[in-house]
Amino acid sequence: MSGIEQKIKDFAKEQGVAVVGVAGPERLDGPPSLDPTYTMKGAKSIVSLVMPMDTKAIYQFLGKQAYHPHLSDQTRMNQKLFHIAARIAEYIRSLGHRAEPVPSNNYYRRSPDAFATHPSFSHRFGAIASGIAGQGWSGNVMTEEFGASVYLGTVVTDAVLQSDKPRFSPRHFIDEYCYKCRMCEKTCVAGMFEPKEEEYILLNGELHPRGKRRDIWLCNASCFGLHSLSRDKKWTTWGTRWIEDWVDNTPGPKDWLKTRVRVLVEGVLAGDSTPRYSAIRQNAAILQSEQVVEDHLAKADAAKSETERFELLHSYNENMKVVGRDLIKNERILTCGQCALVCGPTIEECANRYSMLQEGGFVAPGPNNEVTVVESYEEAVKMREKYSRKIPLSDTIKDVAISTVMWHAYYGGIEPKSIIGGAIYDRKLKKAVAEKVSGHRDTA
Repeated sequence: MSGIEQKIKDFAKEQGVAVVGVAGPERLDGPPSLDPTYTMKGAKSIVSLVMPMDTKAIYQFLGKQAYHPHLSDQTRMNQKLFHIAARIAEYIRSLGHRAEPVPSNNYYRRSPDAFATHPSFSHRFGAIASGIAGQGWSGNVMTEEFGASVYLGTVVTDAVLQSDKPRFSPRHFIDEYCYKCRMCEKTCVAGMFEPKEEEYILLNGELHPRGKRRDIWLCNASCFGLHSLSRDKKWTTWGTRWIEDWVDNTPGPKDWLKTRVRVLVEGVLAGDSTPRYSAIRQNAAILQSEQVVEDHLAKADAAKSETERFELLHSYNENMKVVGRDLIKNERILTCGQCALVCGPTIEECANRYSMLQEGGFVAPGPNNEVTVVESYEEAVKMREKYSRKIPLSDTIKDVAISTVMWHAYYGGIEPKSIIGGAIYDRKLKKAVAEKVSGHRDTA
């Protein structure tokens, strides 16, 4: 490959991208979130980008040694990769083709269900299509170099690019790594994954396995920091909220309506779910000034206390126009993500990271809206009883109001192309799975 594809790759490498791949039109057959024309009309090909997370920050985050370094890494790298994607798009335009960057995250298709969160373009599926990654048990994509602890980016273009050959078969990581590990399943405090049962994604006529998801709203509960206690009561995420009914028994897949209602209610009771999401969205879906981001992170990294970092974060959120920012009372914007963080490049590394998570203890509320880390479940219960913050009714009402407006303004609506494309894809997927099951029976 020595034409435009190599020029694009060389340019991406010059920008600091660790792994880059290309997928042309023939490699973009899949669900609607693999359709690049949603991002740019007439798009035919994609450039997929991978950069690693800060391993030291991951260790500190999982081991409850420090929260801030991983937040800084997320803030910096989501924006950095978004800016790199924008520069690559500009470079492709200089070669005579149209191109656009895909936002790093939290940029979803409109849906009658405003909380559906179907990505405008899936960086994960794009990485698989371009041949540089494979699907892991958690549904996060894995690279040989970094496991699943990566940041992903994508550029779409109307150039007809020659696809890279896939580096991995659809079952490569599942069979060679995941079935010997599955630490990601153990890190989900809400138990979203079945421990052993598979489900599939259909990409380019091939079934790509992953762990079967019991209910995506279980993931929403942990991701939003609404439930933070591990199922064995031996550790927590960085969140301090627990759904009391789930402490001894997380809901099953048949409880989907009850689960969804409970998560929505807990989100309301938290009083700050919407502005925390808005802070994440502004950093991942909106291209911000690189200088502003770096100036903020430099000050935050030099801060000597959580209180000082929170004051800086509040100022940053104001500059970023975060909706409802006054409702946020601490710096813990991110509390979960363990299923990706625990997944390193080797099975041994995954085991080490999971041990850090287990041994890191429990995050519990402390005085002055700060948190404390304790060693036992009993200590965490006592701290929750003593310091759990009472949410003013005014905060709850404001959060509900801005949530209703924000989610429906950003994501509510009807996209006929996505609906029709999704229905066609679902039929293809069911047929492919049925043929796979039938094939197994014939050879049994």
